Amino acid sequence: MKAIVITTGGGPEVLQLQQVEDPELKDDEVLIKVEATALNRADTLQRKGSYPPPKGASPYPGLECSGTIQAVGKNVLGWIVGDQVCALLSGGGYAEKVAVPAGQVLPIPLGVSLKEAAGLPEVACTVWSTVFMMSRLSAGETFLVHGGSSGIGTFAIQIAKSKGATVFVTAGLPRLGADLCINYKTEDFVVHVKEETGGKGVDVILDCIGAAYLQRNLDSLNFDGRLCIIGLQGGAVTEIKLNTLFPKRLTVQGAALRPRNPENKAMVVNEVEKNVWPEIVAGKVKPIIYKSFPLSEAVEAHKLMEMMKAVVITSPGDPEVLQLQEVEEPEIKDDEVLIKTEAAALNRGDIYQRQGFYPPPEGASTFPGLECSGIIEAVGENVSRWKVGDKVCALLSGGGYAEKVAVPAGQVLPVPSGVSLSDAASLPEVACTVWSTVFTTSRLCPGETLLIHGGSSGIGTFAIQIAKFKGAKVFVTVGDERKLAFCNDLGADLCINYKTEDFVVRVKEETEGKGVDVILDCVGAAYLQRNLDCLNVDGRLFIIGSISGFVAELNIAAMFAKRLSIRAAALRTRSVEEKASIVKEVENNLWPAIMSGKVKPVVHQRFPLREAAEAHRLMESGNHIGKILLIA
Repeated sequence: MKAIVITTGGGPEVLQLQQVEDPELKDDEVLIKVEATALNRADTLQRKGSYPPPKGASPYPGLECSGTIQAVGKNVLGWIVGDQVCALLSGGGYAEKVAVPAGQVLPIPLGVSLKEAAGLPEVACTVWSTVFMMSRLSAGETFLVHGGSSGIGTFAIQIAKSKGATVFVTAGLPRLGADLCINYKTEDFVVHVKEETGGKGVDVILDCIGAAYLQRNLDSLNFDGRLCIIGLQGGAVTEIKLNTLFPKRLTVQGAALRPRNPENKAMVVNEVEKNVWPEIVAGKVKPIIYKSFPLSEAVEAHKLMEMMKAVVITSPGDPEVLQLQEVEEPEIKDDEVLIKTEAAALNRGDIYQRQGFYPPPEGASTFPGLECSGIIEAVGENVSRWKVGDKVCALLSGGGYAEKVAVPAGQVLPVPSGVSLSDAASLPEVACTVWSTVFTTSRLCPGETLLIHGGSSGIGTFAIQIAKFKGAKVFVTVGDERKLAFCNDLGADLCINYKTEDFVVRVKEETEGKGVDVILDCVGAAYLQRNLDCLNVDGRLFIIGSISGFVAELNIAAMFAKRLSIRAAALRTRSVEEKASIVKEVENNLWPAIMSGKVKPVVHQRFPLREAAEAHRLMESGNHIGKILLIA
C-alpha cells in the first residue's frame, strides 16, 4: 500500500508518499481501507519529531480516518467486512489502509458523507472527554474556547451550544452559534469575559495555548471554574500564582488523547457514540471541512495547517516579556503582499512598543518589527508590480518579528543588488526615515552641514553615508572612542564625544561661530535648547526621538533671530499613501547610492527570532554600532 512517511524530523517537505507493507491485523482489530484522514496539530508535531507515536502504534501520521472495513480480527464482534466507519487512531491515518482496535471504531452518522466523517473522531473524542467528562460542562454554564476557528474549536462551539451552554470564543465563527467572538489580536479576552459575565468569569475554558495564557485563563474563571489545557502552542513552562486558585476553588487540568490506552479510548468512543452522535444525526452538530487534498499532497496540506511563529509581547515590560509563540498567519488584503520573512531589524520603536508606550496603528499587526526582508509568498488581487518569489524588503507598521508578514504593496522595495537578503532588512526604516526628515522636509543641500546625534545608531550610520553621498558636511555625536573611530571611517567630518566634550562649543568652533544647517536629533527634551544654539541662520531641527523626555523649556527669542524651525515626526503613524510616496522617493533617490556601493548597510549582530529578548537587551545597552537583526 501507499502511505505518507516522515523521512526525518523537519518541515512539511519531509513528508513523502512511499510504498510500504500493509498493516498486520491483530485479533481485536479491524482493517480499514481508508477513504479520508483528517489533519490534526499533533500530526505537525510528530512530523517535527516532538510527538512520537505510542509504543506499538503505526509510525505514519494520522489520528483519525474514515473508510470501509476490509477485514476483521477473530475476536471482533459488531463489525463486518463492508461496514462504512470512522475511527480514532493512535497513528497511521495517512495511508491507504490502517489497522485499528475495534473499540475505537464508530459508525458513520446519518447525513454525513464517508469523506466528511474523517473529521469527526478526534475532535469529538477530545471535546467530549475534556469538556464534558473531565470538566463537567453543564447546561446554563459559560464556556470559553480558545482557537474557535480550529477543528476542535468549531466542534466544541456546536456541541456545547447543543448541550445548553453559553459559548465564548477567541478567533471564532459567529455563524456556528457562539454567543461572543473575541478578536484576541485587538481585544483583551479577560476584559471581555469579565464584561460579559458581570465580573464573574466563565465556568469552563478549553485551551490550546498553554503557558502564555495560563494566568489570564485563571483570571477569566468563575468560582469553581475548570481550565482544561489540550495544547502548548504558547509554550509549556510558566509561573502560576497559586493564590489565584484558592479563593475561587479553581481546577487546572491537562489532557492528551493519543497516549491513552486502548481500553480508555474505547470507553471515550462509546461515550461519544451515545452522547454526541445523536446531536450530529439531528443536524445540531456538523463537520466543518475547510479543504481536501489527495494523499500525495500531504506536504501542501501541512503547509496550510501550519501556524507561523512570531515574537509576542505577552505584557508591557522588560525584554523577557518577548516570547516566541505559534500564531495564525496574516491574511493579505487585495493591495497587499505576503512576505516569508528572512530577517527583521530592531528599531527604537520596538523597545517603546514592548514597554507599552508605542502601540501599533489601528489595523496593524500587534507583533513588533518595523522593517523586514524576505521572499514574496502571495500577492493580493490588485497587486501588479510584485510576484511570488520576488526578493524584497519592506517598511512595516508592525509584524516584522514573525515568519510571515502582510504589507501594502506600496511599502515594498526590491533588494538592492550587492546586498544580501538578510542585510536588506536593515534598510527600509532607516532609509525612509532619513530621506523623509533630512532631505524631503529639512531640505539638506550639497555644501550644507548636518549634525547627527547618535551617529553610531542604525539611523546615524545610514545618515552619515547618504548625506556625504549627497555632498553635505557631516558632524556626529557619539558616546565612546570606538564609535568615534567607526563614524570617522564612514566619512563623518567631525566626531564629538558628548560625554567628554560640549557639542555646542565644538560645532561653533568648526563652523566659525555660524552653526550647522540641519540637525537630526533622537534625544529630545534635554537637547532642545542646545540644538537651537547650534543652528545656523535658517537652520532646521528635526526631532525623531525623545530618549531624554518630552518636556523642555524653549527660548523662542533665539528662533526669531535666526529664523529657525523645529519639526518632529514619526514614520509609523503616517498613512499608507504617505508611506508609499516616501518608499517611491527612497527607491528613486537612495537605492542607486546603495547599488553603487557608496552607501552600505551596517549590521552589528544577528540573532535568531527566538532570541529577541537578547537582541533587545543589546540595543538597550547601547553597545552596538549600526543595526541588530533577527533572523526568522
